Amino acid sequence: MALVPRRASLLALLVALSASAGAWSCGGGEASPADARVEPPPSDEPEVEEARAPEPSGPPKRLFANRYAVRVYSQPNRDARRLGYLRVGATVMATTHDPIGNDGCRDGWFELATGGFVCSTRDVIPFEGRRLPTRRPAQPDLTTELPYRYARTRRDRLAVYRRLPTDEEAALYEGYRIPGQEPPEGAGAAEGEGPGASGASAEPAAGVARAEALVAATAGMSEAEATSGDAPEAAEDLVPTLASLDGERGGVLMRRMLKGFIVSIDRDARTGARRYWRTLANEFIPYFGLDRPRDEHFIESSTFHGAVLDRGGAGGAEREAALEPDARASLGTTGDFGRPVAGLALPIGFVMSSKVNQYTLGADGRPRRGRAPGYHHMFQVLDEAEHRGTRYVTTSDDRLFRVEDVRIIRAATERPSGVGEGDRWIDIDLAAQTLVAYEGLVPVFATLVSTGRVRDPDNPLRDMRTPTGLFRISSKHITHTMDGDHATDGPYAIQDVPYVMYFQLAYAIHSAFWHDSFGRTRSHGCVNLSPRDAKWLFFWAGPTLPEGWHAVFANEANPATWVYVHGETPQG
Repeated sequence: MALVPRRASLLALLVALSASAGAWSCGGGEASPADARVEPPPSDEPEVEEARAPEPSGPPKRLFANRYAVRVYSQPNRDARRLGYLRVGATVMATTHDPIGNDGCRDGWFELATGGFVCSTRDVIPFEGRRLPTRRPAQPDLTTELPYRYARTRRDRLAVYRRLPTDEEAALYEGYRIPGQEPPEGAGAAEGEGPGASGASAEPAAGVARAEALVAATAGMSEAEATSGDAPEAAEDLVPTLASLDGERGGVLMRRMLKGFIVSIDRDARTGARRYWRTLANEFIPYFGLDRPRDEHFIESSTFHGAVLDRGGAGGAEREAALEPDARASLGTTGDFGRPVAGLALPIGFVMSSKVNQYTLGADGRPRRGRAPGYHHMFQVLDEAEHRGTRYVTTSDDRLFRVEDVRIIRAATERPSGVGEGDRWIDIDLAAQTLVAYEGLVPVFATLVSTGRVRDPDNPLRDMRTPTGLFRISSKHITHTMDGDHATDGPYAIQDVPYVMYFQLAYAIHSAFWHDSFGRTRSHGCVNLSPRDAKWLFFWAGPTLPEGWHAVFANEANPATWVYVHGETPQG
């Protein structure tokens, strides 16, 4: 999906951060340029003995991120270049026991062991020992495919609160039946659900009422009918937007959610007989308003993945050693994925349908149909052959596939102009819907992707192709919340999209755990990868994410990987 981040609640802090130092998803601003440290000019003054630095008063402090997003600066002042940010609850080490300087920070700055400076007390809480200063929200788990737990909303008009509501507020906005009392007129819990179910509100905000009227006006209509001139006049005037779902400013009802929105889960919370989910954005959602958990991550995601390629010899070990520590720690957590596949090199192929059959050559030299190996089955390509006018690719184990049934990834023969001999770069072919990661001209990873969809090239609202050109990754985020309004697809919202790498304005490469259409266009402009692929690529590509940080911005000292997007997007 080409997604645009949402401003809401504590997440507004992240909006302010990213608007000034990063990019928004699939349509926003660029990262700030890097600024260098300036050495002082030589002096003609006689040398004097430097004053001795004061003895440290204790061991270096640990720092607890106390805000949703804690900015990390290149120098101890707020006008300095931003290097990245920490997420609330993160713990990092300082280089000293006491803060240094207080330019723009009343209680002084701490320098991080991983580089950069943060403001004491306002942004981080210094502490010693193992006990944390306060309870922290869930932290990203980098040993699994998805860093957080996720769940989908089950119905439209789902109430989202700024705090745990009282019984009376739950009765008003959810239809909760207070024991011994009749529910408010017009309110009622959804049939078959327990306490906390989402129902109609007796006094919805004006925007919610408009959204509900639109749903009623377009009920039973197809997308084409709802967006055509044949739609009811009321529907034309009531275009659904995220703003139309907002609650009253300062009220307990923050907003409403539509069915299919995705939230990231912190933990559950109870108040009296009612149960809620607390999200990582510090929102409270009725417990029965989300899909039931299916596994430790709540939401089912694609199991598809590409392959780390074998360069032969010690190449695989060298590449594994070059990965960031977090990436090395995660290797092997999903089977053997993440390590080079012995002997595997480009070209490779992927089966594009569960109905595709493989073939073998019979004694008469003709292809004989065999079983279907399955959707996204991967194989090594050896050669191509033609039999009775049909072209086939042959595999390393003497099987054949019709060319029209598979997607082939071949190695590039030259680097894009501007990419250095030993540079890392990512090649994205829009026509083939493939991605290959290179070190120089050596391919090290290959997979299928889903880029921006083109439904109608003559209609800007239905032409969402990914931009072409040579770019560099401007910022990397372990997660970044994305949402937006679309004239034909309607509003969407996904909290904490995993492993996001912005490369052009708000266009990004990121994980898409909500679909399994890799190898076909799907998004609103971003480049979608499967969870495993996105995680591997995130830790392989530059800039390097320091340990404990949630995001990093590229600069001269921490350079970015190239992204080369080319080809003609297929229509459909």
